[in-house]
Amino acid sequence: MKRRFGIRFKLLLVSLSLLAIPWAGYRFIQEMEIFLRQAQARNLETTSRALASMARNSAALPPLPHPEQGLYAHPLSQPVVLDGYAEDWQPLLPLAQSVGGTGLRARLLLQATPRYHYLLLQVADHSPDYFSGPFIKYGGSDQVELFLVDGNGLGRSWLIAPRAPGDISAHRLNDGQPGPMDGRLTGAWEETSGGYNLELRIPAELSGGGLALRILNEPEGTRLDWGSPGDKSGIMALIQPSNRLQALLEDNLLPHSRLRVLDSQGWVLAGAGALEPDYPGGDSSVPWIIRKLLNLVLKHRSDDHQAIPARAIRLTLEPVAAALSGTTASRRYQLPGSETLVLATAVPILTDGRTEGAVLVEQTTDNILSLQNQAMQRLLLITFILFVLVSVALLGFASLLTRRIRRLHRQMEEAVAADGRIIGQIRPPSTGDEIGDLGRGFASVLDRLQEYNRYLQAMASRLSHEFRTPLAIIRHSLENSAEVNEPEEKQAYLERALKGVDRLELILRQLQEATRLEKALEQVETRPFNLCELLEASLRNYKAIHPDLAFHLDDCTGLRANGAPELVYQALEKLMDNAVDFHRPGTPITLSVRESPELLWICVENLGPALPRDMDLFQSMISIRENSRKQPHLGLGLYLVRLIADFHRGDTRAENLPGGDGVRFCFSLRRMS
Repeated sequence: MKRRFGIRFKLLLVSLSLLAIPWAGYRFIQEMEIFLRQAQARNLETTSRALASMARNSAALPPLPHPEQGLYAHPLSQPVVLDGYAEDWQPLLPLAQSVGGTGLRARLLLQATPRYHYLLLQVADHSPDYFSGPFIKYGGSDQVELFLVDGNGLGRSWLIAPRAPGDISAHRLNDGQPGPMDGRLTGAWEETSGGYNLELRIPAELSGGGLALRILNEPEGTRLDWGSPGDKSGIMALIQPSNRLQALLEDNLLPHSRLRVLDSQGWVLAGAGALEPDYPGGDSSVPWIIRKLLNLVLKHRSDDHQAIPARAIRLTLEPVAAALSGTTASRRYQLPGSETLVLATAVPILTDGRTEGAVLVEQTTDNILSLQNQAMQRLLLITFILFVLVSVALLGFASLLTRRIRRLHRQMEEAVAADGRIIGQIRPPSTGDEIGDLGRGFASVLDRLQEYNRYLQAMASRLSHEFRTPLAIIRHSLENSAEVNEPEEKQAYLERALKGVDRLELILRQLQEATRLEKALEQVETRPFNLCELLEASLRNYKAIHPDLAFHLDDCTGLRANGAPELVYQALEKLMDNAVDFHRPGTPITLSVRESPELLWICVENLGPALPRDMDLFQSMISIRENSRKQPHLGLGLYLVRLIADFHRGDTRAENLPGGDGVRFCFSLRRMS
């Protein structure tokens, strides 16, 4: 058998030579990205472990773990003017620590130098109330109680109760009673649009051990504690970054990276570096739309969209949480406001199996994306050159195809006249592809249309023939009835005319039967039924109608079909009537069922005249009866059988028995699975 290659297969062979190049290159670039990402993750983990080891050996970690509640002491970034305004604190305001209660909220910032601690307290209070009495007393106005613990563990309390905005005076508290003013604590109180600011400078020797404070809003009867004033066990420890760890990180800073060391509670003890989004490299001469497309195609995928804050004072999210529990972890995230991805790796700092802190190393993946872009740009250039070459080949091949299609179109136009008559033929192409199949299909369609036209002409001739006889009978009977005067003769002619009318009605009923069945099939529902029982019932009816004929049913037990039993019965009647009309006298009529994997074939056999060759008896208006003048027959019975078989998704067939001594007519149904 000659091997066929269709048009789509040929075009696919031509185009795949082009598509395989960028696809293979893209797959290679993806594999390269995976390799580079894995290499980056291994390098970061190695770097993190080395930094963790150096941090552990540097003796810069706090000897005791910091508490969960603490006050972060930022290194002094610029000189602070004690005026009650927050302009000097602007860079640190996003890092302020907050506390809130019922009706009272506050934010706190602390900056530290070796000699002083600078404190900014921002209180949300829409109606500040100042002290107005002659002597300072505890309560009765908006006040702040400050409890400080020095490096020796000695705790002292101060009360700040301003009489008006401006410079403040701090009074020592002894057993809850204000004492003399202490000039070591200086600062300013200033109202804001939402409350007031308290700015203080505290000597480091007074607050080296921590602090606590209480905000009093006595007119409203509310208080807000930060820590436990008066109780050294409830103070807020000062979390101070380590200069030694800071220098260690700066000495080991990686390109495009950020390093941080955290204590066991996640407080940031040191940090170095910054993550800046960078444009993935490549050929700058490539159009921007191509670069944008490359960024979309080669875009890295992050694990999630939760970014690690750049200036946080405490970190507890992944992968830090895993590292603080003693496990090395990594995560990718996207920098806010950019498409840059960051790989973050956290490694625990372990001493004798105890987690003392963690090292967090973050690095952007822009270098990987830059290498991908450069490789993809070169791949696009090669693909473009090949695209031009292959396009020329495809253009020539497409021209050949269109010429063949136009030739087929021209033959179709010449074969069919303007009024729809078939006046020519199509020369079937010899090629074995789809266009050749199409040409042969058109040629076959034209042949079938010619057969159908001949069938229509024959049907018109047959109808004319069938109608001519009864019409002639009616005409002659009426004419003769008009010429005679005897009642008996006139009645005889009228009865003969009525027989002609009856014959016309029979012809019309036969035509209407096929039309009604075609419309009824649109509403019939199918159901499972016992086919053998239906055949036995039909055979009993025919034995009662034709007691002088011999009917026989082959073995049939338990066969079930899916369909409409009343239609199957009607089709069986048509086949049985046909067998009764054509059977040889004295011979039996046999009914049988033949099985196939999906179909059940119902067959009726009888001995009698053989079927003519090359004639489809299941077409409408086909009949080979010789006595049609005695009883009109339009050849619609087998056509109805075909309609019913088609409705059941079956088929029909008519064949001569072996030896040519009889015929077999069959139709099929779908069997139950």
